[in-house]
Amino acid sequence: MHLSRLALAIATMASLLAAPASAETIDGAYRGSYVCEKTQATKNILRVPLDLAVNGTDVRFGRPLFNLQGTRVTGTEMASGTIDAAGKTHLNSEYAVLGFAVRGTYDGTIGAHGGTLTGTQSWQWPDGSPGSRTCVAAFVPAPRAQRPAPPEH
Repeated sequence: MHLSRLALAIATMASLLAAPASAETIDGAYRGSYVCEKTQATKNILRVPLDLAVNGTDVRFGRPLFNLQGTRVTGTEMASGTIDAAGKTHLNSEYAVLGFAVRGTYDGTIGAHGGTLTGTQSWQWPDGSPGSRTCVAAFVPAPRAQRPAPPEH
């Protein structure tokens, strides 16, 4: 009986030591870069900043939309989706450009130190032909704003 209690105590201690001290939280703001392939209508590849936020199981990102020359911001792509306990993420977006609808789907992984997304934007050109391009994003936790130190006396 004494031996089985000792064995149970050892097993309990071993499981406590093996468990992480605290789970890493991924809630918060992230910043990074978003890059998409060049299309037949655009002047170059797209490379823009990305802001992403995780709140519980909800994930959202925003990035600027530009005119075809890439010289003027014309709007914002907003994507929203979910994240599971393992950090697997899926987001969707819908927006209009030059009078036609664009749909984005993105999948990836987010952790406490950042993450990546890979996605596809799909649309129909005004002539009815389909179009698509691949996009990728990489991001890290956004710096937290620091309050100024109180003045020294």
